[in-house]
Amino acid sequence: MNILIKLSLAGALGLVSVAGAAQEMKSGNLMIMDPWVRFTIEGRPAGGYMKVQNSGAQADKLLSATSPLAERVEIHTSFMKDGIMKMRPVAHIDVPAKGYVELKSGGLHFMIFGLKPGLKTGDKLPLSIVFEKAGTVNVEAEIRAGGKMKMKMKMKM
Repeated sequence: MNILIKLSLAGALGLVSVAGAAQEMKSGNLMIMDPWVRFTIEGRPAGGYMKVQNSGAQADKLLSATSPLAERVEIHTSFMKDGIMKMRPVAHIDVPAKGYVELKSGGLHFMIFGLKPGLKTGDKLPLSIVFEKAGTVNVEAEIRAGGKMKMKMKMKM
């Protein structure tokens, strides 16, 4: 086999493995993309993130989430107040028609409390996510290593 064909095959296989790394789950008009959990220290809450795309003509609402490997999962938002990053629970997340919402660090996200001991980077955390119209969608969120959260900070002088 000549070198050009070998390089082409290697490149194609690399793209397949990269594409397979990010999970996508479709339920009706909703597509959940790249669900993952930032794991920091055992015994501490973890953050859950993903993108929810709505291809439908009607908006939906993300109402709640649960996991058999956690005591509870809450929906939170992050915001700056007086130069300090704060979080608070929210009742739901709107998922606009023909649009998307992204759960990410420094914004809307899941707070996952009471994770079962023994979970580590690379494991999968099962999540059941409840939507107002789409119902329950089950996903597996990859547990990724913790680290510094990237947030924009305002400096007061």
